[in-house]
Amino acid sequence: MKIVVVGSGTAGSNFALFMRKLDRKAEIIVIGKEETMQYSPCALPHVISGTIEKPEDVVVFPNEFYEKQKIQLMLNTEVRAIDRERKAVITDKDEIPYDKLVLAVGSKAFVPPIKGVENEGVFTLKSLDDVRRIKAYIAERKPRKAVVIGAGLIGLEGAEAFAKLGMEVLVVELMDRLLPTMLDKDTAKLVQAEMEKHNITFRFKEGVSEIIGSPVRAVRIGDEEVPADLVLVATGVRANTDLAKAAGLEVNRGIVVNEHLQTSDPDIYAIGDCAEVIDAVTGARTLSQLGTSAVRMAKVAAEHIAGKDVAFRPTFNTAITELFGLEIGTFGITEERAKREGIEIAVGKFKGSTKPEYYPGGKPITVKVIFRKSDRKLIGAQIVGGERVWGRIMTLSALAQKGATVEDVVYLETAYAPPISPTIDPISVAAEMALRRFR
Repeated sequence: MKIVVVGSGTAGSNFALFMRKLDRKAEIIVIGKEETMQYSPCALPHVISGTIEKPEDVVVFPNEFYEKQKIQLMLNTEVRAIDRERKAVITDKDEIPYDKLVLAVGSKAFVPPIKGVENEGVFTLKSLDDVRRIKAYIAERKPRKAVVIGAGLIGLEGAEAFAKLGMEVLVVELMDRLLPTMLDKDTAKLVQAEMEKHNITFRFKEGVSEIIGSPVRAVRIGDEEVPADLVLVATGVRANTDLAKAAGLEVNRGIVVNEHLQTSDPDIYAIGDCAEVIDAVTGARTLSQLGTSAVRMAKVAAEHIAGKDVAFRPTFNTAITELFGLEIGTFGITEERAKREGIEIAVGKFKGSTKPEYYPGGKPITVKVIFRKSDRKLIGAQIVGGERVWGRIMTLSALAQKGATVEDVVYLETAYAPPISPTIDPISVAAEMALRRFR
């Protein structure tokens, strides 16, 4: 069997490795635009800040590692078309036939049509080349004031990186809060307060209409001209669908796939940022543009091609980050989105400590849990705290994936030791608060 993978990022690289474990004889070819296989895009802000020394350090495995696994690499290569009738991929260098084709073509940074967005000193943060350009610009120009357009994960992590380098940072966001797709306004305010302690300011419900100067010297917000030596455009990403669309595959916001990650052509799969899957709460189609989702999709696609009856489960989009030592974990639906979707919910919220009150060193933690009233099931959570958010959001997400009810979380068996956790965990206390709204 000949398997061709288009895309050498997280999804494509992991698929190739999973596939090789399952089938030692298959011919596996990975075609990628970049010069390396998988690296971690989530690590890029930490390269800018200097926490990770060099851009090359975020490459997971050298190209030679894949070649030793007898995975053929065609890097620095662009795929121009897919001929489904002849089952061939046409690149800028050659034509490659396939038995199975896996599209792991990822996403691209969305750049809104702002006047001056092409000027020197304006960047996106999506690739190793982006990081190299930003670091070179900082070394040469030594900017003191940065403006970040967009308060999503990439925007905030970029803002943190610039602040750690001593810059004054302004984050401009069209919505009324930071992380608007992940957090409600109450939990977002906790993150905002922490970031404001570190020379970062915010302007919400506003947009940048113009970037002035090349190199940049200011941005225009409304009628105001705000000084800026560097601008980061972090207004989200868009799935790369052009190749699939030109090949006649079904495409919406992403490439439409079934539970096995097959496209409308059963011999072609789509995985990672480009694939449109199912939302676990609403049942609607959604994108799951997370590294963890890319790896899970890669595993499911490889196993299905190998003959296993496996499916990619509907996604809650569980995510976590850390900003200036503050951990933020989320999954599922927010309170605001539930109202928009017409889902009646019960919300529980608890603000406490990560350790018993009598034990020194506890850090504040806020847990917000969201249950659907119709079936009492857990459908979302937001946790903001100084430590151990990861374990709690993972626990709640796992419970939600298993269909846990409010009672399941209230009466959950948890672990206790004074240096680590209280006797009644904050997630159970928050669920108790929600339970009262069912009575």
